[in-house]
Amino acid sequence: MRKDWLELVDQGVFQKHGEYLSDIQRKILQRCYDNPRQTYEEIAAEEGYTTGYINLLASQLWQLLSDVFGKEVKVTKTNLRGAVERFIEPYPPSSKPLKSFKIFISDRSQNTELSAIEQLRSRLNQAGQTTIIAEDWLQHSDEELNECICFLLIVSSHSANDRDTINVITQEVQKARELRESRQDQTLAILLIHANSCMSLPLNHPLIQEFYGIRQLELDSLTDLSTLVEEIRNCLNPNDEPLIPPGLISLIHNLLRLKISDNWMLTYVGEDQLLKLNEFVNALRNDNDTRKIQSCYSYWGVSPTQMWTIACSDPTYHMRQNLLQFPHNARQLAHHVDREQYNFVSLGVGEGSKDSSIISDFFNRDGSLRPRDDFLYLPVDMSLDMLRVAIGNIQKLPSHRRIAIQRDIETEDGMREIAYIANVLGENKPILYGFIGNTIANVDKPKQVLRNIVQVMKPEDLLLFEAQIIDDSALEDNRFQQTIQSVRGEYQADNFQRFALSALLQNSDLSIEPRERNSCYLVEVSRQSFYNYGRVLQIDCWFQNNTDRTLFLTFPTGAAILNLAL
Repeated sequence: MRKDWLELVDQGVFQKHGEYLSDIQRKILQRCYDNPRQTYEEIAAEEGYTTGYINLLASQLWQLLSDVFGKEVKVTKTNLRGAVERFIEPYPPSSKPLKSFKIFISDRSQNTELSAIEQLRSRLNQAGQTTIIAEDWLQHSDEELNECICFLLIVSSHSANDRDTINVITQEVQKARELRESRQDQTLAILLIHANSCMSLPLNHPLIQEFYGIRQLELDSLTDLSTLVEEIRNCLNPNDEPLIPPGLISLIHNLLRLKISDNWMLTYVGEDQLLKLNEFVNALRNDNDTRKIQSCYSYWGVSPTQMWTIACSDPTYHMRQNLLQFPHNARQLAHHVDREQYNFVSLGVGEGSKDSSIISDFFNRDGSLRPRDDFLYLPVDMSLDMLRVAIGNIQKLPSHRRIAIQRDIETEDGMREIAYIANVLGENKPILYGFIGNTIANVDKPKQVLRNIVQVMKPEDLLLFEAQIIDDSALEDNRFQQTIQSVRGEYQADNFQRFALSALLQNSDLSIEPRERNSCYLVEVSRQSFYNYGRVLQIDCWFQNNTDRTLFLTFPTGAAILNLAL
């Protein structure tokens, strides 16, 4: 009998119902398959459950498998083996045996409740992995360590704040990196699991640099262990790294031979535009009271790009003053960046004037209007049109040294791909990541986005971060109404209003007169707490049907909304 039968059945259940078998379901299935004569009473006694509970679970399991196997098959404890064999028969045996890896688990979570960790170990063993939970894995012999393919470190918010534990974690991570570097194929995966704690650390935490580049996962009472085990197994596959298509590097070098104007833009397009359009439309068609245009779509397309550029030049909008002050403020930080070594990745590029200033002050050689010959500038944005505008402001660089990346920076995979491309094309030189223009205020999950950025940074990489800070007294009760009026006046200005509505108007057939637009456009200002860092001013711009008629709205996909209220 094939050894992978249980995994094939589990995959079949997942494909049919979207969930894997639970631990106890797998145990019942395994025991009944190995020994059909074993009674439910015996299984209950060995697994620590009541007979009635095992009877109920088994009955539900046979019904579930009957549905999965199909073809009018009624699975019972008696015919289980034959039903399984017929189900897996169409699956060709794998050309390779299931890989079995030795995994060292170092539990530094200081968690007295070990059930979840023990269950994880059990599921890894069931999946064919040899796992060793070691109190001090560094004391194992070199022979044992050389057999290890994965070092799995479990931490928590408690252990991450204990000085002694931090020192031990640092030693273990450094040793794991040394082991990986000592292997020619570097086949040692280092994974970090947060147990019952948020998958985030403050940017100034001593472990931030130790954890850079390490894949991080979560484990708590709500975690689906089958999914987590699958993620761990995927991390052990060295082919999971996002790849640059063959020949791309030589193609870029060949661009040197092309005699083309500076108007050309070489772009890595990482997002499916049709898929993004569907996401945009679905977010506006949901049945909730609040329909929302996510921040990444606010600048998406020709019209929003044009309206944003106009808004930034409007003296009534604070961004114009910010653009004027930025070169002076940023110039004071330029001495931290070695212009002969660093490349520049701009995350959320805007209209490019700030990037132009950074390249001039941070990277241009003394007495020269250009950076060094191998300098690389990678502007990143969801909007191709915004990238086009930004590249237009950086025409002093040759086209093969300014490569645009159209990718969503708010996803972990997106940020990993951006960093990977930057390191490959930039020959692993250190990177200055720019996260400027108050972009942090425009993303839906700011803390997660910052964590994604920090995780991909090498120790020598730098982050240029900009945020708009307001006087906390402006949020006090005695001044807050005045603050609200000031903010509303700024965000209700004609140019910003046109920008705020441009994504909706560009991607729909909404027709509304200018006088109606003013009454339908609303600005709400509120105070919100921002994790443990203090309070922030939240500004929401709304479109609400305040006309005396019914408004119809149709999207390019054909979807429609009646009596619009956003």
